[in-house]
Amino acid sequence: MAASTTMVVGPPKLRRQAAFWTFWMLVFGCALFTAIDQAGYLVTYPGAWLLSVALLAATAIPAGIIIYRFDQFETEPGSMIAIALVWGGVVAVTFSGIVNTLTYGFLQHVMTASTVEHWAASLAAPINEELYKGAGLVLLYLMARREFDGVMDGLVYGAMIGLGFQVMENVQYFMLAAAGSDGAAEAVTSMFFLRVVLSGLYSHMLFTAFFGFGFAYFVTQRGKSLERRIAVLIASVVLAWASHFVWNTPWLESLMARSTGTFVAVLVIKGLPFLILLAMLGIFANRRERQVFGCLMRSEVGGEAVSKGEFYVLQSGRRRRQALQHMRRSKGTEARRIFKRLMREQINLALLRSRVPAGDHPALQAQRDLIKRLKAQLALTST
Repeated sequence: MAASTTMVVGPPKLRRQAAFWTFWMLVFGCALFTAIDQAGYLVTYPGAWLLSVALLAATAIPAGIIIYRFDQFETEPGSMIAIALVWGGVVAVTFSGIVNTLTYGFLQHVMTASTVEHWAASLAAPINEELYKGAGLVLLYLMARREFDGVMDGLVYGAMIGLGFQVMENVQYFMLAAAGSDGAAEAVTSMFFLRVVLSGLYSHMLFTAFFGFGFAYFVTQRGKSLERRIAVLIASVVLAWASHFVWNTPWLESLMARSTGTFVAVLVIKGLPFLILLAMLGIFANRRERQVFGCLMRSEVGGEAVSKGEFYVLQSGRRRRQALQHMRRSKGTEARRIFKRLMREQINLALLRSRVPAGDHPALQAQRDLIKRLKAQLALTST
């Protein structure tokens, strides 16, 4: 949410954008490769494939919900979230897989077999995979520029692209493990424990969220100097690459082989610093969203549309959830539904303030009238 950029309330009209049709052409082309791979896995090891899908769904769906709720003031349109997931899981996986294979083949001609075995994944994957995942962010922006109005949007879309990529890549790893054990379910669960339970937080969601932060900063913070925006973008891309590179490196491999404890310790050493840094960027993005929200709502607070008490609740996602829970317990589900709509429209009032020239604009007055009608409905349910 940024006061200096144009904002809209409601889903973007994606079909009007050339980037939208570019996306679908790439999806249809890459989906053929994906479908062939998945059909082969299903036919060869049906039990292992179904187990893989079930395990990943059980973890990816909650992860996606958590990421979706990062933005406490303006939840991203479902269509954009779906595009981000599909880009990561279909397009980025396909292109990076092809280029990784070509890169590994090239490295085999310029490096020793031992070096390629230990370092190829560290040298090729961070560059190729972050490039194609980052291309998805650019395409999303070209589809719906108005949906990128703050750095939090970049974090969310980047993490969603990373989640889609991570899920499809994990299926491939699970199937490789199954192939090495004649389709045994134990191989799938062991790989699940390694790549999801132990390593999930430090993988592609983390890497591409860095990229998304820098990209969103570059395209939304137009009040900052061009040099600063470019510097933040470059630093974020380097962070995406570095976190991926460090994660893939064979550093500390000798320690990982000693015991389960040292194995987990190495995973923490490799990934935790980057996770902490991303959490700090998320806190920064959330605070900035709250500050901009407060500025946009300053002239509305205390009026008929938004009281001071309501504004206090609106400023925090946690307080909004608590208020909804209290409303359901005290007044019932219908009152909760109306109250949830009321808070949504009060937040939309701030979004409208960012795109109209004056406080007496007809669109703002219509939004205030809608809020007053919802308050009257809520009062009727409470009697």
